[in-house]
Amino acid sequence: MNKHDNRISTLKEFLDSGTQKARITQVALCVLAVASMPALIFVAAAMGNAVQLFRQFDVAKKFNDKQIKRAMYHLRQERLIEYVTERSGKSIVRITRKGKNYLRAFTIDLIQIKKPAKWDGKWRLVMFDIPIRFTKGREALRFHLKELDFYQFQKSAWIYPYPCEDEIIFIANFYGIGKYVEVLTVDSMLREVKAKKHFKL
Repeated sequence: MNKHDNRISTLKEFLDSGTQKARITQVALCVLAVASMPALIFVAAAMGNAVQLFRQFDVAKKFNDKQIKRAMYHLRQERLIEYVTERSGKSIVRITRKGKNYLRAFTIDLIQIKKPAKWDGKWRLVMFDIPIRFTKGREALRFHLKELDFYQFQKSAWIYPYPCEDEIIFIANFYGIGKYVEVLTVDSMLREVKAKKHFKL
């Protein structure tokens, strides 16, 4: 799965989740992204089409038509989307570069690592040696590792019992530190008792 597909998949899961924490503007941008893959544009000959589009997702059903239209207006005002008229006269809504950057940041916050029904007995070791000039990226990576419940084995070495390569590299690439991060799969560790206790294995 490439980075774009991974992002779209995460957004789709968010839209299907029915979460009550979602803001209408976030939902609006996610709907546009999911509905328009891979080109990140969709045909909107009339605003009513956009409203109908929103109704396909459970999380959008809690918002009324007026809220959806207001959200579209807000996204345009914030320059997260733009309206473009093609040569054919057809109107489309396109997600701008600013909008795509917002989506990438939002996707990072949505990332969760799926846990298989049974542990395969292997450990995933995330290691990094990040230059001082990327301090913010290093701290951001550590923040996400903590949020995802990784176990800190050493200062720059974190472990997890389930496959997580795609998610970690996705996060690292977002912060521009992907080439300084490595994910290894190991069969055993000498001192894994604390790690097993942490993950309740």
